[in-house]
Amino acid sequence: MDISNLYASYIARADELLNSWGLRGEVVQNDTLCLQVPSNSRYDEVKTDLHKLGNLISESEINGRLIAVFELQRPLRSHGWSVSFVELPQPKTGAETEGVRHLQFVVRTSIESFRVRFPHLTFDHRGNDLNRLLEIEESGVVVRSHDKNMGSVIAHEVGR
Repeated sequence: MDISNLYASYIARADELLNSWGLRGEVVQNDTLCLQVPSNSRYDEVKTDLHKLGNLISESEINGRLIAVFELQRPLRSHGWSVSFVELPQPKTGAETEGVRHLQFVVRTSIESFRVRFPHLTFDHRGNDLNRLLEIEESGVVVRSHDKNMGSVIAHEVGR
């Protein structure tokens, strides 16, 4: 899996959508690239490949499947953005295609203030009390917003 090219293609499309939604100035960082794979064996293969690019900082079971988070040794860069964390969940159904599932962006304000400032957008609420996420999808691109960097979320989870 060539995550550098996957990222470049996906972030270009996401950046266009952020601009069209009026969110470009409200997000301060693209912190997480979430990949998806079609099988548990492919999960293991991609996880092995990611070990070559960074450090596994978390792998825990969430809703019955493992989710691995890697901190990259060198951030991926494209279209004025950079990403330092790669999230890799095991597939839910086995019907997932291989590629990017979503990008996560850190917002400038609290997540609640962010949601209220954009009443014209319909967000799906995701995450948990520790990491509340707002998701929006258009044209096959999924963007999630949160108010905590993935590194601080993981550090808090590990410190519990």
